[in-house]
Amino acid sequence: MGLRNRLQVNQGDSSLAHSNKDLEPIPRDSPKRTWTWPSLLGFWIAEAFSISMYQVTSTAVTKGLSPPMALGAMVVGHVLVCIPAMLNAYVGAIHGINFPIFTRVSFGMRGSYFAVFVRGIVAVIWFGTQSYQAGQCISVMIQAIWPSFKNLPNHLPQNSPVTSSELLCFFLAIIAQLPLLYLNVSTLRYFFLVKTMVMPVFGVVLFSWAVASAHGFGPVFSKPSHIKDGTPVAVVFLQCLTSAIGPKATLALNMPDLTRYARKPREVFWTQAVGLIILVSLCGLLGATVSSASEVIYGEVTWNPLQVALLWNNRAAQFFAAFCWAFAAIGTNISANSISFSNDIALWFPKYIDTRRGAFICAFLSILSMPCAASFSSFLGGYSLFLGAIAGVIIVDFWICRRRSLRIGSLYEMHGTHYFTAGFNLRAFLAFICGIVPNMPGLAAVCGQAGIPKGATYLYSLSWLVSILVSGSVYWVLFQIKPFKVDEEEEKFAIDGVEAETVMNEESSHVILKDESKMVHEISGAGIASHAYDPEKDTGGSPLERLLKDGGIGGRSAW
Repeated sequence: MGLRNRLQVNQGDSSLAHSNKDLEPIPRDSPKRTWTWPSLLGFWIAEAFSISMYQVTSTAVTKGLSPPMALGAMVVGHVLVCIPAMLNAYVGAIHGINFPIFTRVSFGMRGSYFAVFVRGIVAVIWFGTQSYQAGQCISVMIQAIWPSFKNLPNHLPQNSPVTSSELLCFFLAIIAQLPLLYLNVSTLRYFFLVKTMVMPVFGVVLFSWAVASAHGFGPVFSKPSHIKDGTPVAVVFLQCLTSAIGPKATLALNMPDLTRYARKPREVFWTQAVGLIILVSLCGLLGATVSSASEVIYGEVTWNPLQVALLWNNRAAQFFAAFCWAFAAIGTNISANSISFSNDIALWFPKYIDTRRGAFICAFLSILSMPCAASFSSFLGGYSLFLGAIAGVIIVDFWICRRRSLRIGSLYEMHGTHYFTAGFNLRAFLAFICGIVPNMPGLAAVCGQAGIPKGATYLYSLSWLVSILVSGSVYWVLFQIKPFKVDEEEEKFAIDGVEAETVMNEESSHVILKDESKMVHEISGAGIASHAYDPEKDTGGSPLERLLKDGGIGGRSAW
């Protein structure tokens, strides 16, 4: 028992069901709310520059799509994925809850474990994939210093998906990330700030080199679309669109994990619109430009920015380019994968795992995932359809079925409003299944299954959009057939001898208490302020006036 007690994490409010301190809602005036608009915009600038986003358009150009069409597909994809990202971010900013707790609203107290499991699996594999990319960058850095490193003997079997040098660099990338995994989310904004300053400068330099070396935009962007394998241009365009959505489909669900730390909810909307649609697309512009320019300069089209760096006859430039891409991959790994998985596993084991321990577990499991295997590459290409099905359910549930009406306290009551049927909302699961079924034949074809009709593969090129629309529509129909109870009452709770109400608006959140002596106590992140009630200073039907005129004490604790 002694060891088990020492392994337990801070449980926070022990009255909350299946929770710990990291899963509790963050009040609007909490000192943890440290993210302002520069932090939010900096996050998206940091998120914009990564090898994965670079490769979205560069891969399309390699397939034969013209650079303008590849860039257009990316922008359209980012506009589409920005909508659910903004809607989900609102929940975190207003209510202070993260994604795992938010899934209790639609999937149920027990059904939420399934939703976070789906996202958690994706986060672990993506963490390994990004770490593998960072490892490749480290390999280029070492080769730039010691060219003989590329001749390091391989002691692994020939059929192994990695070589000894690649495996070594992969572990070096994992080790390099461990100190960052120790930091909490509110502190990570400084790391994102550094990436915000480094990566745009690097991007401008790389873009300028590509345009200047290719003798202007003309040779780069005048190439027409010519698909080498005969696939229709429209299908390749849609594939590029879905590829642009893929890396951000996770963030569309992740946003409450981050925006719960936002100081002003209204800043969440415009920073995401500018960051995701404009800034992230700039990395796609960089990928399309450099890939197309490489054909003009070197006579070959390459989708990998590290391969472009290796073509340079300057080892110092190779080192710094690889360093910047490694820095970018690590930053994306922390923001998009580590934070989400740590929140997910904390929901599964709230007594023993907090977000810090969860981040280290994510790093360990990513080693076991073998991200370089071809099977995982196929899976990552289609994982967005599963996330789209979840997004469709939770968005329709909160914004349409519940019309944003939500009592936070009920999310921590085991047998409360969100218990549904034995803790599962069967509507959500049926809608989820309906959302992924149309895309399964196409996913099978991508994974190597023969005999799949071409129509199924073409439909699969819109997998995320199909899954989110189908799951959301089915969920709404099921709600119309059999509605569930929706919380509409105000947030009130009772303490012996005290009446209280939770007051929430876009600027702050606090709790107002009135005891038997008619003293008023206002509790917020700044502390507790007590004063005698003065009705002349509280008119116009304010929450305080309504509270003091109430005759009874009702409800349950919201915090």
